This record gives sequence, C-alpha cells and structure tokens, in this order.
Amino acid sequence: MAEHAPRTAVVTGAGRGLGAAIARSLAAANIQVLGGTPEGAAEPQPLAEGGDRTASVHVMQCDIRDPASVQRLWDAGVALMGSIDLWINNAGLALTGADLIDLAPDAFGTMIDINLIGTMNACRVAAKEMQRQGSGAIWNMLGAGWDGKPVKGMNGYATSKAALTFLTTALASEAEGQPYSVGAISPGLVMTEGFFREHAGVPADQRAARDAVVNVIGDHPETIADWIAGEVTRAPINGETLVWLTPEKIAARQAEDPPRDILSRYH
Repeated sequence: MAEHAPRTAVVTGAGRGLGAAIARSLAAANIQVLGGTPEGAAEPQPLAEGGDRTASVHVMQCDIRDPASVQRLWDAGVALMGSIDLWINNAGLALTGADLIDLAPDAFGTMIDINLIGTMNACRVAAKEMQRQGSGAIWNMLGAGWDGKPVKGMNGYATSKAALTFLTTALASEAEGQPYSVGAISPGLVMTEGFFREHAGVPADQRAARDAVVNVIGDHPETIADWIAGEVTRAPINGETLVWLTPEKIAARQAEDPPRDILSRYH
C-alpha cells in the first residue's frame, strides 16, 4: 500500500458526538473532511460549528443502511476533495439497559442494520473504490462486546459489535496484498449524547455505583477524537486494532487521588 500522509477523510456519523469531534480533530491536523450524517443536506455543506481548524469540514446526508447512499457519499467526497485517504466508519446506535431476552425485536434489528449491515455497506464501497484509486485506509469503530465478552444490559448492542470485530478481521484478510488497509478502533466509553440518553435510564438505586464506574472509564469526545486523529495519520498496519482503554490505563485511573471525576463537567 502506498504510504503517504493522509490529506482527506470521510467520517460516517459525523453530525454529532464522537463523529463530529473526530471530524474537527482531523481538520485541525490539516485533513479535509466530509462527514456523513442521517440528517442534513443532500449535497456537502460546511459544518456549522466553530473551533480551531486548519482544514474544512463538510457534512452531507448519508444513511449507511442504503448502499446507494453510501456510494453517493464516496462520490461526493471525491468530487469535493479529489480522493479519499481515510474512511472512518463511526456511525452506530446503542440501545441498552435491557437483557437480550427483553430487548424489543425492532431495537435489536435496528442496531444490527446500522452497526453491522450499514458498516458492511460502507466497507464494501470504500474497499472497492480504494482498490480502484490505489490507496486508502478503512477504520471500523468498535464498542462494548467487541472482545467477545458479555456486557450486562448491553448484550444486544454488544452482539453487533462482536460481529463487527469478525467482519473487520475478515475484511483485513481480503485486503492482504491490496493497496488499502482495514483496521478497527476501540474508543472506550465516550461522553456523547447517546451515552447520556442511555445513562438517564439507570435506576436511581444504581446511579451512584454506575457513576463511579463511568468516572473511571469515561472520556470526553475531544480526548478520544484527538487520539484517533493522531493514530490514523500515521502509516496504517492492515488488520490492527487501536485500543484506548487498556487495563493498565484503568488501573492507573483507579489509583488517582483525588478520584477521577469525568461527569462533573456535564452536571
């Protein structure tokens, strides 16, 4: 694969949360960005958001569940930026708080459609087009369950992310010898709108214990986005998984005195 500093990127799920933060961090690293979002204009529009950026960020509507919509996002990115060096599959949905046997079928189906089928659509388009252009890196965003371990109250979501781990490994095997790479990113627990929507449903008698855990393992979106931007702007290794929240990092945070308090910013 041709090794050069990336100049352009597409980020799915870039309308808010971690996706928007990644777009801003990449732009601050002088990478032009086109973000896909379920809402928005059909054609690329400048992201109406401030911040220190050295490159432009545009967003356009994209439903990754629709292969034609994903192809339009790629084509718009090429028209806007000339080529696409990085494709970051960040779009995802977490509907949590219930055991798998109690999860509504439509909730499980929606997560599978977005987190797995949608990412498959995006990978298929990006891989085909990067093979044609002769370079590029695809990154899939993992989540709870990616390592195959059950997660209480999240097993529906975790199933989709465990499947995504396999998908990424399988696609990386197909990318061997090709001019593009496929990798994954495990960002840990990020303080996004989606997290707080699910966090609000925690029963009152469980809130203190839950907050204690979140204060250890949680991170602000910009913290994770800056880390991701730094990692993906180097030469990629096909099949690698970037992991933010390591056991060593958790242990160090547990030992902090005074205790770490990530949630105070959002009160």
